[in-house]
Amino acid sequence: MGILAFVITPGVVSVTNWPRLIVYWVAVLLGLVWQFILSLLILKQEGHALNWQTVAKRTQYRKPVNPKTGKSSYWLFLWAIPFILLSAVLQSGISGLPNVDGLMAPLIQDLPKYDLSSLAAAEYRGAWWILGLYLITAIFNYLLGEEFFYRGILLPKMKGVFGNWDWFFNGVLFGFYHLHKPQIILSTALYFGFEFALPSKLFQSSWMAVIIHGLEGVLGIVVILGIILGYT
Repeated sequence: MGILAFVITPGVVSVTNWPRLIVYWVAVLLGLVWQFILSLLILKQEGHALNWQTVAKRTQYRKPVNPKTGKSSYWLFLWAIPFILLSAVLQSGISGLPNVDGLMAPLIQDLPKYDLSSLAAAEYRGAWWILGLYLITAIFNYLLGEEFFYRGILLPKMKGVFGNWDWFFNGVLFGFYHLHKPQIILSTALYFGFEFALPSKLFQSSWMAVIIHGLEGVLGIVVILGIILGYT
């Protein structure tokens, strides 16, 4: 992801003069698609048939399981709510936790910054293709890419190395994968394991992380619609 953001994207922009944010966006999307392909290759290498029943069992895409009784129930999805609220608090900056991301500032000050706010321009009003691009990105980001790879593929395997701390180190790995967003890399590494990986581990269901993480995508749709309709 870091290569796509800070090597490929500037290189393509210098040759084509296409909008930098759009080039970055497409590059990151290709990285997410690659995560999905890599996940399938790992499943195939493990000897699993690539059908939904087999893949869902291996990657724990199933109803949550009560950690005390071992019984599964859709009602357990309600446990996603406190983690969603926690995610909102952490990302709002009102939690009072140390601004660990500030430690990265001296290291990334010369890197280009990519910000969706640059889409709030007249040229993108009525550009419905942006919504299509966003929806494709969201599918691979919150379902087939990041969550499928990190919580579905890696988290169940990491217990063999890290034991009961598998969720924590899954979050650390997830954080440092965000080289394309270095301004949030430390907080992601420290906090997102708790937000996404822990509930997936506790309830033995990758859908927990998809729901918690995916709500961000729903809010993103609102922002994109505001840009297209000229409200931002």
